[in-house]
Amino acid sequence: MESLKINLSNTSNTRSLSTLVNQKGEHIKNNLLIRSDALNHIEENDIFVLSNQYKLKRIIDFRCDNEVLAEPDQLIPNTEYFHYPVLPNERVGITRKGSDEKNFEDFIKTLHENGIQSSINFMSKVYEELVDPFANEGYKKFLHVLLEPVDGATLWHCSAGKDRAGFATILILYILDFDLDTIINDYLDTNHYYQKKIDQYTKLYGKEYYQILKTLFGVNKQYILVLFKKIEEVYGGMDLYITNILDITLEKKEKLRRIYLGE
Repeated sequence: MESLKINLSNTSNTRSLSTLVNQKGEHIKNNLLIRSDALNHIEENDIFVLSNQYKLKRIIDFRCDNEVLAEPDQLIPNTEYFHYPVLPNERVGITRKGSDEKNFEDFIKTLHENGIQSSINFMSKVYEELVDPFANEGYKKFLHVLLEPVDGATLWHCSAGKDRAGFATILILYILDFDLDTIINDYLDTNHYYQKKIDQYTKLYGKEYYQILKTLFGVNKQYILVLFKKIEEVYGGMDLYITNILDITLEKKEKLRRIYLGE
């Protein structure tokens, strides 16, 4: 079972998690949890869909301060906005370079010259930083927002909705008793939704850059394995990381399950 694509103008990776089923046969209640890429270019009809069909009440933005200043989300009525960056401003990443066409072209050319492994190493480093102390604070705040029930949906996003927002999705699905295969498959579904963009950039820059662009705009199981490895080495595993670092106790886990899971 896949998460449900929500078709909005100018987003590629907006999905409701309500179609997913966990190990106990429970699904996420309808229209409560949505993962997405940035909302800075959505249009009036998209705002109507999010406000009326999904009763959107909360937006959690994981982008850097500079990203938010450059491309703020569109305002959505009756919605509370939280900004919890999980990478510092000085972190030079794909999402920031992608906002500057010349910068981005130079960036992918450098990676291409250094070989495909350089782009894999680059993205692996980004994932390792997602469990550094700076990021941990943002993810801790994210989960504690979810502990407060609202009559409607909570949407979280970063720029592309795949790495920073992807790890947020991994966390909440893990807490809600989803098996690793379901968690990883949902994560990898991003590749399907970004294939069109990868093809567009390949046409723009040349076929020789396809593998580099696929590495940067797509996701890779290897990145999750890098992430899990660091969590194991530094924090003693996912359960201890969630409990000790993100302060999600057994009681809080049970509360999250009561709020978001149904038969």
